Amino acid sequence: MNKYLIHFNGIGKFIELSTRDTTSAQFAKIQKDFAYECSRGNVVFKDSAADMIRLWPDQEIFGVYYSWGLAGPGGAWFNFIVLPCTTKTQLEKAMNEIRRTRDVVSFSSTRIRRML
Repeated sequence: MNKYLIHFNGIGKFIELSTRDTTSAQFAKIQKDFAYECSRGNVVFKDSAADMIRLWPDQEIFGVYYSWGLAGPGGAWFNFIVLPCTTKTQLEKAMNEIRRTRDVVSFSSTRIRRML
């Protein structure tokens, strides 16, 4: 099983899925259903879908999950997942450690206001 954070409009939930047993159509349905549930009572576009971030065990530092990818020959981009329980100190420590140990081109964050 693989751990994911599914999120839409600042609302998130941890889920576990088997990528081996889940088809791309099932992933799409999960994303659309989550967006719909998070939008009850609000206007949501017909094709709205939640985003899913794979949470790899080795991509957590000081309690902060992150994702990354190559930005080019200068280094990598890093996106921190800021949960409601994430403190400013945790985030600063994580950023400083990544900056110290990696070639960083840019930082960004995905902020989750509320977890289900």
